[in-house]
Amino acid sequence: MPIHLDISDLDRLVVAVLLGEATADDIMEVAREFVKTGRQAYGKIIDTSAGSSPIDENKMAAIAAFMRADPKAQSRGPLAFVVDPKRGEQAQKFAELTSEERPVKVFTSLREARKWVRENMPKLL
Repeated sequence: MPIHLDISDLDRLVVAVLLGEATADDIMEVAREFVKTGRQAYGKIIDTSAGSSPIDENKMAAIAAFMRADPKAQSRGPLAFVVDPKRGEQAQKFAELTSEERPVKVFTSLREARKWVRENMPKLL
């Protein structure tokens, strides 16, 4: 699969790195994995700077709707995209689609994305 996942349960963080071209089905599979394993509340960094995902707006909306339909959707953690500065339109579009549902932002620096996710994680009691 062209999406590599690094999951840290201790940090409650998932880093997904696109390597090559990821299809809408690849992305949906990762979304299903988040739901199945109960990691919706984890912070997520999706690094697309070394890959691409040529999916249309309808499929992007379907992925957003799938995540929104999850009973635990309200507890989703912050989402940061890391993009190549020359091509980040899809990440920006997805961020706009889901910006009212949880903190989401697009970055060109992995370091800045990590910092922002840490700052936007809900505090545990």
